Amino acid sequence: MRALESVRDQVASGFSSLKGSPRDLFIIFVLKVLESYNYFSLSRIFVLYLTENFGVDDLTAGTLYGLWGTLLVLYGFILGGAIDFLGVKRSLVLCFVLNITSRLVMASTSSRLVLLVALLGPNTVAGSLGVPVMTIGVKRYTHSGNRGFAFSLFYTLMNVAALTQGVLMDFFRIRWKHGFDVPAFADRSLLNSGNRLFLASGCVTSMVGLWLTFLLSDPAADDDAAVYARVPAVLEAEAGLAQAGPGERPRSVEPAAKDAPSALSESKWQKLVTAAGNVALSREFIKYIVMCVITVNLKSVFKYLDAMLPKYQLRAFGCDAPIGMIYSINPFTIVFLVPIIGAMTTGFQHFDMIHFGSYLSALSPFWLVIWPAEWAAAMFVLTLSLGEAVWSPRWYDYSMGVAPDGKEGMFTALASAPLFAAMLPTGMLSGYLLDRFCPDNGQCSDVSAGRSLLAHAQATAPSPSLGGGECRGPIMWTTVALLTLTSQLLILVTQKWIRPAPSADKVQDRTPGLGTGVDFNEADPLLVVDNLYQSAAMPRHGEGR
Repeated sequence: MRALESVRDQVASGFSSLKGSPRDLFIIFVLKVLESYNYFSLSRIFVLYLTENFGVDDLTAGTLYGLWGTLLVLYGFILGGAIDFLGVKRSLVLCFVLNITSRLVMASTSSRLVLLVALLGPNTVAGSLGVPVMTIGVKRYTHSGNRGFAFSLFYTLMNVAALTQGVLMDFFRIRWKHGFDVPAFADRSLLNSGNRLFLASGCVTSMVGLWLTFLLSDPAADDDAAVYARVPAVLEAEAGLAQAGPGERPRSVEPAAKDAPSALSESKWQKLVTAAGNVALSREFIKYIVMCVITVNLKSVFKYLDAMLPKYQLRAFGCDAPIGMIYSINPFTIVFLVPIIGAMTTGFQHFDMIHFGSYLSALSPFWLVIWPAEWAAAMFVLTLSLGEAVWSPRWYDYSMGVAPDGKEGMFTALASAPLFAAMLPTGMLSGYLLDRFCPDNGQCSDVSAGRSLLAHAQATAPSPSLGGGECRGPIMWTTVALLTLTSQLLILVTQKWIRPAPSADKVQDRTPGLGTGVDFNEADPLLVVDNLYQSAAMPRHGEGR
């Protein structure tokens, strides 16, 4: 009860801190909901759309899913400089225009090549543009006194969008499976396909987002905003390549001696590499990077919610399985439990919360190992989410706590490497496991509906390499469970060495107003980029908050 009262008081205080904020901040919040819907709706339908509407096999679909996530992160880093040039408003205009056109092409085309070009090209660019721009927008339209709560609300709204798309996904797939059912159009055309209409719903949200973007003011970026407008600038600042300007965080810069021309001639990239090397060789970073590598399998389990669970549900429980509603358990749980758990556990160290909370997430796949039933799928997502609500909010605080002061952005960038490297293999593994233990028999596929009876019979005939065509879910989920459990076992064995020093646990409440932390699930590729941009936007240790 006391925890609930604490959460209520913090939330009230947080909203009070936003009074008097410019209108643009609240427009950014709405834009975050719209763009998050675009991301989650595509992430959720990705492998299903490829397989059901284009006949792409599971392994290829999983590989493309992993490649898409990898490109989102890569584009996010590369396009940071473009944001500097374009500014917040024009970057958002470009983001939504690219999203509208690419979504319309993806939802209407019948060509695999056109689909992949639009998906991995302009659509991915649009997604990677929107996230850092909105993070910069929140930074620009807030001050140190309310920035923590603003970012908490920012990510809460992201989960609201994830919840909404889950509900709408089931509506389009089950209730509106054949769309408008217009006789004049082909059966699986845009207007007559629930999958295609769900994908095209991102055009509507992007149109609304485009209209709202034109309502934003676009003042010239001040020194403070310009510093954080691109990732390379943050890293350069931390490498000591520039002096602090008005409103910027302090930077450690050694003045070059007049009689030392070699120091002046040293290239910017050499300094950047040297600074990154100094961070990478620090004892705390080595301990932290080991922790990042150890927990890759734990974080990757969330990607199976997109890449493997939907197909498994349809093949094991039928074409009308509520895959969207079951997924929505995750954002619903996060929105309501994170602030409560945060308020109840403020006295616990970040490392302990990560260690013990992650056991829940790691054990969650065993529901489907023991009981291959639809209710077990719901319990899997619920248990996974309960664990996430305990450990995931503390991960960012933990990383900022062990990072050297003034080096948080570079620290976050280097530490993101293991998860970034795991995105493609995770997608490939999900496709392989489906192909091996729960193969597609075509019963939910738009493609199979157009085949001849002979071709369909051949496609669904038992195959020794695919386990006889049966869905052997328990074996598949046992593999996922054992992989995930390796993270907990390694933390248990190495905790005496990787546990940070007590003095490193210096971030106790990063998000005043919504409890200790919000959900920063780095398994989502856009959040890998977002966390780096936000580390530059949040107040530093020792600054006013």
